[in-house]
Amino acid sequence: MEEKKVLFYGGTFGACVPIIVFVACMITIAVMHMVSLVLFCIAGLVGLCAALILVKDKREFENAVIEGIQDNTLATIIFAFLLAGVLSQELRQSGLIQGIIWLMTVFNLNAAFLPVIAFICCCLISVATGTSNGAIVAVLPILLPVAASVGVNTSLMVGAIVSGAIFGDNLAPISDTTIASALTQEAEVKDVVRTRLPYALIAAGCSIVMYVIFGLRMTSNIALPAVADGTDAITLIMLAIPVIMVILMLHGWNLVGTLLVCDMLGVVFCLVFGFIKPSVMVSAEGPLGLGLTSMLNVICFCLFMFALLELLKRSGVFGLLIKKMEAKTKTPRQAELLTIGFEVIGGACIGAASVSILFVGPVVRKILQKQGIERTRGSNLLDGFGTSLGGLIPYNPMSLNAVSLALASGAVASSFSFIDYIPYLFHSYFLMLLFLLSVITGIGRRFEKPEEVNQESK
Repeated sequence: MEEKKVLFYGGTFGACVPIIVFVACMITIAVMHMVSLVLFCIAGLVGLCAALILVKDKREFENAVIEGIQDNTLATIIFAFLLAGVLSQELRQSGLIQGIIWLMTVFNLNAAFLPVIAFICCCLISVATGTSNGAIVAVLPILLPVAASVGVNTSLMVGAIVSGAIFGDNLAPISDTTIASALTQEAEVKDVVRTRLPYALIAAGCSIVMYVIFGLRMTSNIALPAVADGTDAITLIMLAIPVIMVILMLHGWNLVGTLLVCDMLGVVFCLVFGFIKPSVMVSAEGPLGLGLTSMLNVICFCLFMFALLELLKRSGVFGLLIKKMEAKTKTPRQAELLTIGFEVIGGACIGAASVSILFVGPVVRKILQKQGIERTRGSNLLDGFGTSLGGLIPYNPMSLNAVSLALASGAVASSFSFIDYIPYLFHSYFLMLLFLLSVITGIGRRFEKPEEVNQESK
């Protein structure tokens, strides 16, 4: 049955007003440094209200909204976010973070190596738990005061911590940006992680070299004090869960099934080894309760966004936009450069990587699909630039978090801001440079098989 077109007062412009209102609200929120998923949800509600006012057939409006939130991609995103939230909380509340910090500080290195220790530590934590902010919250309050006390440059230290957090945000299978970038491009998470791994590792390797060089140049040779208890070492057993996740995905398991198995293993490990008490496990603040509820805001945002996108599709505006963009992209390189441009503009306007990826992802998918570019490629470009920009945008939650914690630690001057650590976000710069060079040269670009393209066009 052919879908009925949704007509708006004011024609094409009237159909664009709801999304314009939506974006304008998000930009206002970002400019006011009030970046919050709750406020973004309110922006979605305002945009939907504007659509209701301007649409001619109110019944067809309701049908379109319901159709939008019944989207199969949205259903997968919602379930994946919920299960990933539970696993992230299990790994965090088990004490794994303290175990990783202990592991990274037992090698008796001098203070000059503290930035690279912080970087690697945040890489491990963010990959294991799928959260950049979680890595920053865990590492910065502990290692930044230590760095300041032994003469390490604090701006270099914060840059290393944020860079490490970005590494995991970009690569972790349970990261919200990884899930969003994969599913909006109709790609498998395992394929996305596999194909972006070389870029992430090269950028991380270059970053490690830079942190060693700058650490040696900017720090005197002082022994590091102990910052973690050896009793935390047992929590490293939790690292087996991310390993099992990768193994299951490589053996063809889908994301939802893999996350369910890992969630169950997390519960078993936490209870058997005594990391979490049974009463805490089932409490509202335990990994199950908090893991589910912590993802409700982003799920709510997704509902509003998919509803608005369906209205754009049914009004004909989405198709018109795609046709105009396709007319301007005659080559795969142009399509990929446009993808980067969309994500940079979206990230700068919205200030939150996962939200900007969810917003521009559907448009990008159509543009890249027309050129026959492999779906993992679009996912990697979106996520690579989206997460890298996170530390460079002052109103991004990651930047706000890092600066706030640095000031609260008392290890930096009261004038400390994102400008101080931006020069040292080596991983962001190397990752964006690698993807940009890949787009310009065509190295790493792959195309869909003819049968896959034909199947999608049916």
